[in-house]
Amino acid sequence: MKIAIIGNIGSGKTLLLAIIGKYSKKRIFSNFQLDLPLYNELEIIDLLNLENNIVVFIDEAYTWLESRTSMSTLNRYLSYIIFQSRKRSIDIYTTSQMFSSVDIRFREQSDIIIECKRMNNDFYYTFKDFHNRKISTFILPFEKAKKYFHIYDTYEIVEPNHKQELEYNLLLQYPDKLLEKVKEIANNIKDKLGKRITHDSIKATLLLNGYKTSYEKYIYLYLKEGLTVWYQLLE
Repeated sequence: MKIAIIGNIGSGKTLLLAIIGKYSKKRIFSNFQLDLPLYNELEIIDLLNLENNIVVFIDEAYTWLESRTSMSTLNRYLSYIIFQSRKRSIDIYTTSQMFSSVDIRFREQSDIIIECKRMNNDFYYTFKDFHNRKISTFILPFEKAKKYFHIYDTYEIVEPNHKQELEYNLLLQYPDKLLEKVKEIANNIKDKLGKRITHDSIKATLLLNGYKTSYEKYIYLYLKEGLTVWYQLLE
């Protein structure tokens, strides 16, 4: 089953996931932390080996399923998982502020859409079941909601999967800031490189240490030629 939960900040989207998780009898794989016995951390790489008969929570779905990157490897692979989810007994829940920000393939595959609102401090959830053509509204009073607040951190930030790419493209427009970043990365990986300063060794070391490999050419230049060449390029 695919359930899309949408609503503004503070409307109770993550709260609803926490409640669903609390009463789930399946193992929960989530991209945000939950204080629950069945919780398992979900990172992007884990999608390659998801087991059957589980629940998957993707909070702030645009960070993984951005509609503007609909042809990305991640989006296409998740599409495959969604298409197979019914046969594999995987229930997938996503949250987003704007439904349009999520890849269209996920929007169209949603079995249920839940719209969240907060009014007079209470939480209102409108369930739209497209298969059974039913619409219903559930109200969760604030006093009852409070007992679930300890399960999750409402201030936890779910980082975009392509954050490094965004940062790199932005730094290209500010060479002095790019140099600072290159120096930072170079200092972090220098000891691991040793005397093997080649394009391939730098690229491999960046990859193994969680950095974007696009920095490789600049780090090679910095380690081989030093600051002099950098300053010449900045002039």
